[in-house]
Amino acid sequence: MFKKQHIALLLFALVSIKTLLVPVVYLDFELRKEYIIKNLCENRFQPQLHCDGKCYLAKRLHKLAEDNATKETQKHASLFKKMVEDLFEELNLDFNLPVQTTITFVICSVPTNFLLPKHAQVPIKPPIG
Repeated sequence: MFKKQHIALLLFALVSIKTLLVPVVYLDFELRKEYIIKNLCENRFQPQLHCDGKCYLAKRLHKLAEDNATKETQKHASLFKKMVEDLFEELNLDFNLPVQTTITFVICSVPTNFLLPKHAQVPIKPPIG
């Protein structure tokens, strides 16, 4: 019973890490705000812009979103690849034809305009007005 609780807590922590990444970035920004403004801000030499490190925060959030999107794309691509591989791995088609079998293709050309009603043969025009 004791091990099950530890495993459950570990799994909960792993799931929570992914959902708490954005708040952790905000918390990191707030805790190190003075250092970011003085050393990491792109606009630190232009105080009239009043950026106060928001450019750094925006870059970090953008990078985090891109990383998540890249990971999701890779995960979906690998899942799709695995599904296709499994599908074609299970799909074995054996064509055992006798030696003297002849395959004949018959091509028929039939006009299809007789299948359409008369109003379908008139070109469609947009309404005027």
